[in-house]
Amino acid sequence: MNVPESSACVVGLIADPGTADAMANRVARRLEGVLAKLEEHEVHWEVQVAPFSLPLGDSGRVALEDKVPKLREKHGWDYIIYLTDAPHYVQQRPVRSVVASESCSAVLSMPSLGLARPRTVASALAELVKELSTGQPPGSAPTPLGRAISVHASWQDAENEQNRISSIEGLRGRLLLIAGMVRSNRPWKLVPRLSSALAGAVATGAFGVFYTSIWSMADYLSTQRLWLITLSSIAILTLWLLLHNRLWESPKGSRRRERLVVYNAATVLTVGFAATAMYLLMFLALLAGALIVIDQEYLAYQLRHGVAFADYVNLAWLASSLGTMGGAIGSSFDEVREVQRATFSQREYERRNMEFSISEPDDESD
Repeated sequence: MNVPESSACVVGLIADPGTADAMANRVARRLEGVLAKLEEHEVHWEVQVAPFSLPLGDSGRVALEDKVPKLREKHGWDYIIYLTDAPHYVQQRPVRSVVASESCSAVLSMPSLGLARPRTVASALAELVKELSTGQPPGSAPTPLGRAISVHASWQDAENEQNRISSIEGLRGRLLLIAGMVRSNRPWKLVPRLSSALAGAVATGAFGVFYTSIWSMADYLSTQRLWLITLSSIAILTLWLLLHNRLWESPKGSRRRERLVVYNAATVLTVGFAATAMYLLMFLALLAGALIVIDQEYLAYQLRHGVAFADYVNLAWLASSLGTMGGAIGSSFDEVREVQRATFSQREYERRNMEFSISEPDDESD
C-alpha cells in the first residue's frame, strides 16, 4: 500500500486488555511522532487504540488476517496492528512479529520484546507500519556475525509467502520471552489476592516476635543461615501456591516441550515474585511492631548484650520466615479463578474458544 505525498493515515492498534492495552495507550502519541519523522511524505498519522482480544488458533497463531476486512469496513483503518500480551507461534516457533503485506496488517507479540520500555515498543510498532506502507523490511541484511549473536530470525510464511515472520531463536531468545511473559502476567497484581495468606503469616510471625526464644535464636543465627531460611520459606510458599491452585502446566499436543519449559518458568517466576512481595510486606509490618512494642533495654536484658537496630531487623527477619512457613502454608489465593487467568495456559485456552464478532471492538472499548 503506497502512501500519497499528502494524506492522512489511520493506524488501528488493537491491544489485549491488560498489559498490552496499557502499553498501547502509553505509546500511541509517541508512535504518531515516530511515524511522522520516519515518513518522507507529508502524512498525518493517527493511531486509534481498540482494547479487545482476537481468537487464537490451536497452533498458537493469532487469527488476524481473516478479521481484517470486517475491521477495516467497521473502523476505516488504513493499517491494522494487533499488540498481544500472549506468546505468538508460527510453525512451532515463537515469533516476534508477523507482517501481512497484502492485508496491510501485522501482529506484534509483547512478550517477545522482554522487559521493553514504551520507547522500544513504539519503535517496533513504527517499523511494522513503515514496512506495511513501503513494502520494504526494516534494516539491511545482517552480517554472519550479526546473525550468530542475534536472537531474531526473519523468514517467509509457508502458508502465505507474502507474509514476513520475525522469530526469536535460541536460549537468549527464550529467556527474553520468559521475561516478557512474567511482565505480562503482572505479578504485582497477584499480591492483593494473597491477603488471607498474608494475614495468617503475620499472625504467626507476630507470635514469634513476642516470644523470647525466637529473640535468642535470631541473635544466634548467622546472616547466611537467615538468608537460607528466607529463601526456603519463599520457595515452599511458591511451591504450595503452584500445586494447590493447579498452576503447573502439563501440556499435551503441539508445542508440548516448549510450553512445559517456557510457560511453567514464567508461571513459577510470577508466583515467586508475588510470594516475595508478600514476604517483604510482612517483614516491614513485623519490624514496625517489634520497634513499637519491644523496649530496647528489655531486649538487651534478654539477649545479655547491648542491642541496636540490626537486632530488631534480625528478629523481624526470622519471624517473617517462620510466619511464611507456619501461617501461609495451607492458605490460598483469595480468588483462585483470577489467579489462574493470570497464567498464559488459561488465557490461551480462553482465546482458543473465543468467538469473534464485529460488535466486540465497540462493546469492549467503551
